[in-house]
Amino acid sequence: MHPARLLAPLACSLVAATAVAQTGRTMKLMAPVVLGQTASMVMEHSPTLAGRQFAMAMCSPNFPGALPISIPGVALGVLRLDPLAYGVLGVGVLDATGVSPALQFLVPNDPLLVGASFDVQGVDVDGAGLITLTDNDLEIEVAAPPSASLNMVAIAAGTFQMGSSVTPYDVAPYFNLPEYQPVHAVTITQPFWIGKYEVTQAQYQAVMGSNPSGSLGASRPVEGVNWSQAVAYCDALTAQEAAAGRVPTGYEYRLPTEAEWEYCCRAGTTTEYHYGSTLVCGQARFWYTAHTSSFCSPNGTAVVGSYAANAWGLHDMHGNVWEWCLDRWDFSANYPAGSASDPYGASGPYRILRGGGWGGFSGRCRSAYRFGGNPETTRTRAQLGLRRRPGAPQRSRAGGYGAGRQRAGSERWRTSFRQPTAG
Repeated sequence: MHPARLLAPLACSLVAATAVAQTGRTMKLMAPVVLGQTASMVMEHSPTLAGRQFAMAMCSPNFPGALPISIPGVALGVLRLDPLAYGVLGVGVLDATGVSPALQFLVPNDPLLVGASFDVQGVDVDGAGLITLTDNDLEIEVAAPPSASLNMVAIAAGTFQMGSSVTPYDVAPYFNLPEYQPVHAVTITQPFWIGKYEVTQAQYQAVMGSNPSGSLGASRPVEGVNWSQAVAYCDALTAQEAAAGRVPTGYEYRLPTEAEWEYCCRAGTTTEYHYGSTLVCGQARFWYTAHTSSFCSPNGTAVVGSYAANAWGLHDMHGNVWEWCLDRWDFSANYPAGSASDPYGASGPYRILRGGGWGGFSGRCRSAYRFGGNPETTRTRAQLGLRRRPGAPQRSRAGGYGAGRQRAGSERWRTSFRQPTAG
């Protein structure tokens, strides 16, 4: 049967049927449906289905129904499209892993399309002509791109080496520790946006109606905010932007995971910093560099974007203020051995901090450096920067908390814009 005609029998096959079992076939959105950008979606099946013909079909607007179909030798699954008003989007053959080639299309840059809705569902056919539907459909609403005022940068999915292999431990200039090892391959499976800059005081004020920062300046990073307040900001921003039609289906503003953060910080590099093997005064906002034994002596936070961006156009990934990440951590374990996809730390009383702050030294600004902070602690000293909130205490070598040299090193966050992560 030609794949373009796979769906043809369904409209006349809607008969009363018992509950239909899951088929193990999944539709997955790979890139959001946003004005002026390329959307992408795939079907993911078992490798045992490799070589089968498939088709993706759509209906518009969204179809609220779900029609179970169980006709021996003809069709199986739950139809989630309007049976009387659908069209075929694309056809092809499942690859050796049971995955379809990505269906990609450029969304016209027409503001009238914002809010338009449609459903996409896939089917495949075996050699005997049995049509099987995917268990889910994609319920999509066209969105406008992120507001230009938020300065979001699009990040492609990809794989990188996470962690640091430097030895011996706790020796200048890096002072590496076991918790940053082993170096392992991590795959970020979904594209997303992330802030070009740290969240500024002006941006925070506009959404939350207050500014807890000590080092005042509209274009400086907001500070004095704990992890829960940072999450509240992301939630409020999601609600604000969704009301304006600028949040794609299935997406939200949230903190990046630490894997997403390091992926963005490295921007394709494998060295200790995105600059290379050293970090010296003038390259970032921090207190002391162990590479030249020099005091950089900053006095508080810097205006965001004051230092050079990395290869992906992101500023201040080293220094200025610490950045909250989504993950939990308990300090008890190194990274697991082996590769991982979209890892997320789900246990532990602390929340991950990345990037280093203006009151810290170069070793704490490394791409792989990780630290855990009390998610509810907020300090109000002006030195505390906030990409997120103010400077969290530094962990001493004994494992407890010590003031360290980071009298100021403030935490701050960089909102990310991608599909939700459980947490």
